Amino acid sequence: MREISDRDILKICYLYYNEEKTQEEISRLFGLSRFKVSRILKEARKNGIITITINDPRIDLTETEIELAKKFDLDQSIVVKTTEYSGKSLLDQVGEAAARYLRGVIHNYSVMGVTWGHTVYHVVSHLQPVEAKHLSLVQIGGGLGTIEGADNNMLTMMLGQKLGAQAHLVPAPVIVRNRAIRDTLFKEKKIHETLDIARKADLVLFGVGLIGQEGLLWRSGFLNKRDAVQLKRSGAVGAICGRFFDANGRQCWDQLDDRTIGLNLDELRRIKHKICVAAGKEKTEATLGALRGRFVNVLITDQETAAELLAQ
Repeated sequence: MREISDRDILKICYLYYNEEKTQEEISRLFGLSRFKVSRILKEARKNGIITITINDPRIDLTETEIELAKKFDLDQSIVVKTTEYSGKSLLDQVGEAAARYLRGVIHNYSVMGVTWGHTVYHVVSHLQPVEAKHLSLVQIGGGLGTIEGADNNMLTMMLGQKLGAQAHLVPAPVIVRNRAIRDTLFKEKKIHETLDIARKADLVLFGVGLIGQEGLLWRSGFLNKRDAVQLKRSGAVGAICGRFFDANGRQCWDQLDDRTIGLNLDELRRIKHKICVAAGKEKTEATLGALRGRFVNVLITDQETAAELLAQ
């Protein structure tokens, strides 16, 4: 059963009293029974959390979360108040929050899609072990090869160990030389079967990738400077698991997309519960494109990035 934090109680109260959400709507958002939501509201009133207003010093973050959810039609947003004095990096602080959220909802799903990246690594590394043997883990795209712990295979296996879940890997690189090679690989039994499982995913966790030398596809050698120029000319602002999109979430540069191994953007969009974790103002443009493309149901980010998104 999901663990309810003080922050969750605050948000439930805010949604019920300030936003006039029904207990049924709130129960769906948090994966709780309506009886549990009713009991939380009664306890909140009993304990003095609810008077005329919701009394909590973090109300500014709660209001930001509600505004983000409204602006981008999200099921939920989680905004992390980060601090440079905690001794933890920005990715660690946001990753911890994302790991807590994931741990609370994972029992409601049967197939979880996994991507690569530093952001996903920080979520997985902070996830506390929880038994989820009912769950199947599956890569939604090809891998990068070994790069600073951010590769798909390593992250999927690490997550599988923490959850006690079966992991399905895509034994192929994320980008190949041409479409003919991609089409041949798609016919390989193991790749074909794994991507079929990925298409059944009802939960996915991902970050958004940058374009240029700081992006993992460039650092791992799949793309070069000429590719970055071509992508920017095509209007690309970011990527999810090697699939590039523009400011409105539309696919960019068909020739590159035709060389990419994994679910395409339309298939990603069809997954029921899509958790995007984005930290740092440099991710604003890519995150905005992902939100406009409707690739996200739940956004987990830091307060500065949240403010940038709301200012757009």
